[in-house]
Amino acid sequence: MTPSRAATTFLLSFILAVFLLQWWQAVSYPSIVWYILAWGLIISIAGSVHPVTYRIAPWIALAFLGVILAFLTVERNAHIPSAETIDGHADGRRAIIRGIIAEDPDRRPQLTYYTLTNLETDETGSGTWLPVAGNLRVTDTHRWPEFAYGDRVTVTGKLKMPEPDYAHYLNMEQVFAVMSAERIEASGENTGSAFFASLYALRHWFEGKLNLLFPEPHASLAAGLLTGSRRGLPAGLLADFTAVGLTHIIAISGTNITIIMTLIAGMLFWLPFRWRLIPTVIAITAFTFFVGASASVVRAAIMGSLGLLAVTLGRQADTRLAILWTAAAMIFWNPARLWWDGGFQLSFAAVIGLTECTPILLPLLQRIPQTLGLRESLLTTIAAQLTAMPLTVLLFGNLSIIAPIANVLVAPVIPIAMLFGALSVAAGTVWLPLGKLVALPGWMCLSWITGVAETLARVPGASFHFERASIIMLILYYIILAGIVLSFRKMSLPLIQTNCARPA
Repeated sequence: MTPSRAATTFLLSFILAVFLLQWWQAVSYPSIVWYILAWGLIISIAGSVHPVTYRIAPWIALAFLGVILAFLTVERNAHIPSAETIDGHADGRRAIIRGIIAEDPDRRPQLTYYTLTNLETDETGSGTWLPVAGNLRVTDTHRWPEFAYGDRVTVTGKLKMPEPDYAHYLNMEQVFAVMSAERIEASGENTGSAFFASLYALRHWFEGKLNLLFPEPHASLAAGLLTGSRRGLPAGLLADFTAVGLTHIIAISGTNITIIMTLIAGMLFWLPFRWRLIPTVIAITAFTFFVGASASVVRAAIMGSLGLLAVTLGRQADTRLAILWTAAAMIFWNPARLWWDGGFQLSFAAVIGLTECTPILLPLLQRIPQTLGLRESLLTTIAAQLTAMPLTVLLFGNLSIIAPIANVLVAPVIPIAMLFGALSVAAGTVWLPLGKLVALPGWMCLSWITGVAETLARVPGASFHFERASIIMLILYYIILAGIVLSFRKMSLPLIQTNCARPA
């Protein structure tokens, strides 16, 4: 048994067990469960020295270890409402809650979402504050005053449990209750991190510069590409993006960050092949902090880095194992990511596509120029969509028939739009007219992207909506795709290895 195969067996058993335990979560599992798992592990370890079972017993022992870790992980992260947690008080009645704004507020045209931490509740209104665990999501429909990250505020409103589907999304961030604010007021000094406050201010300044340099909806689209913000995008354009399968380009995902990384690596063509990785990783780390370094962005950066390794190094076995270790570490930290985080699931699927499909697609795209990372961005987009698109159908109930065409049409211009969007902000900081001149190529690319989305969305039958997608069809698709990948690899293994090993 090789170390890589042993690790793969352990990691896969852990991930699969955690996935199945979403239907059986408990803060304390019955003793019989631990009894069965312990004896299974002991017997399989003993079987490792038996002449009949010594070949298969180590695999079974590793699988038992993975399952045991899965039970421990789910048990450690299970949550039950109590008087000590905020959802233990969420009975729909009017409440007064005091807390600190934990992240950059999500400002929309008609409302603002605040996430509060370090919560205290005053149930009697007498000024006696009771500390409670968990976070609170507050919806504020008032235009003024505005509050910022780190502000200590007191909120009055009806404290409720979120709807079941929404609760799954919120629970990933330890948000256990929601409130629509009747009144929100400052109740203390700002206690946030100066570092993150500066990052949020920098991002707001950056998006403000884009608004000066580009008209709408180009400014909002540029912000979506560069910071993941969707705040100013018109509802009609968002609907068109959904219809043609382009919403992934305006979210900070593993695929999106991979495109950024390949763009940076393409600009460093004058460096030796492997030396490009160091400045690329440094740049993507800076980008991760720039957009806020939230858990989802950090996850995307890690998965995107693995995607870049899959594209540039071509060492599939090592990349597969790195993906499994990364996914297992994220799941161990928060198993809800595997159960309910569509972003995590899509990033994981996309990186698998980059690892497994890139070597097959690479020979087909050899005629695409490498300038500004065009070939790599097109390659990563198509490879990621092959594995992520069916999961998108399952998660969101929307199947875009025209998505492959739309992605092929826009993929080459995305890195150009991102590059000139960033350069125009730098130039506009020095002199606004210069920034607008530099922004012109970016505007043309953004116009092309919106034009493609609007045109293809009008094609009859471009997309279909499903009330409930079939998981059987999803499994069948992946089985067929896996069969194609394995068959092509067996037929073309020497050619694939040669192309993957050749420096760009």
